Amino acid sequence: MTGSKNNETYENRLYDVAEKLQIPDSTLQITRVRLDHLRGEADVDAAQFARIAPTVLALSCREDGLPITGRDIVEPWVDLLADPEATELDPERLPEQIEAVADRLDIDHPPERPDTLVERYADSLDLSASVGTAGKRILTDVFREAPRAVAEASSPAETAGASLVLAAEANGVDGIGPNEVGDVGAAGGVTIKNRYKAFREVLDEGGLDARRYQADAVEEGAPADTGRPDAKSSASDGGVSDVSADACMDAVRGMFPDELPTTATVAEDLGAPEERVGDRLQDLADRGELTARRAGETVAWIPGDRDELGADLTIDAVHSEVDALVEALDVDASVRLFARGLVSDAAESVAVEDAAEFAGAALIASSRINDGDLDPATVARERGFGTRVLYQWLDRLGEIAAVDIPRRGPSDVVEALAEDVAFSETVLEDSRRTLEQYEPAADHGGFAAPELAAGAVFFAATTGGEPIDAGELADSIGFEASHVTDAMNTVFVSLCRGLIRGEIDYEESFWTADLLESDRIADIGDPRTGRAVAAAKTYVAGREGQHVDESTLDVLLAED
Repeated sequence: MTGSKNNETYENRLYDVAEKLQIPDSTLQITRVRLDHLRGEADVDAAQFARIAPTVLALSCREDGLPITGRDIVEPWVDLLADPEATELDPERLPEQIEAVADRLDIDHPPERPDTLVERYADSLDLSASVGTAGKRILTDVFREAPRAVAEASSPAETAGASLVLAAEANGVDGIGPNEVGDVGAAGGVTIKNRYKAFREVLDEGGLDARRYQADAVEEGAPADTGRPDAKSSASDGGVSDVSADACMDAVRGMFPDELPTTATVAEDLGAPEERVGDRLQDLADRGELTARRAGETVAWIPGDRDELGADLTIDAVHSEVDALVEALDVDASVRLFARGLVSDAAESVAVEDAAEFAGAALIASSRINDGDLDPATVARERGFGTRVLYQWLDRLGEIAAVDIPRRGPSDVVEALAEDVAFSETVLEDSRRTLEQYEPAADHGGFAAPELAAGAVFFAATTGGEPIDAGELADSIGFEASHVTDAMNTVFVSLCRGLIRGEIDYEESFWTADLLESDRIADIGDPRTGRAVAAAKTYVAGREGQHVDESTLDVLLAED
């Protein structure tokens, strides 16, 4: 599972789930705005956000027309909770919870999921259910390749309409264009046409010819030939074009649970091309006969009535991902061998869906233990997940494998940043002092060392009037710019609290005078930071008075 269960806030879980599902930043940001609004309501306490936050995220995904189900969101969210059994989250109840949240947000009619709309539009236009299924496949594939192309739509009706137009085109159905779909849907023909063009570009030339989008393939389970120029013809396949769904299912059942059924292993067992077998297995999954369990770059195909994977199969999946990363990153063979050993020791409590993250962490740990310098940001970019995730997995790996993994502390990263990003010696010294004074709060910990280092540098530079771009710092450490600003705000809140408690000396801190004298402070932070700064200003104005204890501070800085 992604992240540490002991120190995750709902905000961190929100980022982790969004990263896992490829939810675009625009969808994530509107979710955060809505949560900030709900957080300010008197009858919504902090504990409720473990249930409300994923519901709001699901609502935002619906509005942006993303092909993401409630189960897609709920399962990884619950997996991140310290006590998953204590949550009231249930994917089956999410629709009614979305209605309730929408009502609190004054949204009259929360939109339906785009896959449901595709089915409705297909029915209204007297199209076969198989053409509707092809439309849903197109939407899913476009989202997988280019999430922003979907999220930039103005409504789910637009994404659903564009997908159905493409499905009709793929199947040679005349008279089903943007205007016709617009007549039966809630989006106009012009907007559907614009989204159609965007989706068409993602699918690229020849993409609509894919066998996967053909109605007869949906109805009969025919092999899902991609139809692209580089696809093998049936003549060159030696007659394997008629590989059946039953044969694929028999191969999967023959392997599981003794061997991990992947596209490659099933294709090898049948002596058929991987591309054809993969699309046939996807057809079986679409019909509910198989469950696709993604393990990094590998998909494990599990019989629908037997979804539990033993530790041996998870280890196989993670080993495969380690090997793939080693090849992609040109990692030394000795590092690979050691990483596979770490996996074997620790994979029993790991979900197969986390194979890429776990394999990446194992490789980084192996590299460090063997005096290497494999960069977490490089590994994260290779597999398309957040760098923070790898640091969280390194923490977990150290715990479950009982291994001491060498770490760089925030001060070490500050030194590296000084070499990579141009800032003055004054900022360097002030950053070091900031980290010395920083004390993580129980509810705002969980930052990785690079985030804290960059946050401290950004804070020191901002208060000192030396311009440094948060994006430049983020690029240097391989994180998002928002992670740097979030870390800076958390650091600043910690320093303000330390000053008010009397643990930080006003005269010996470079930043304290700016609390009263500099306009730059107004540019720092979020509402939580603003409350801490206001309290610190009040304290500084009469600092000869009594210090404030922690419990009183909690009351003073509580949200309205």
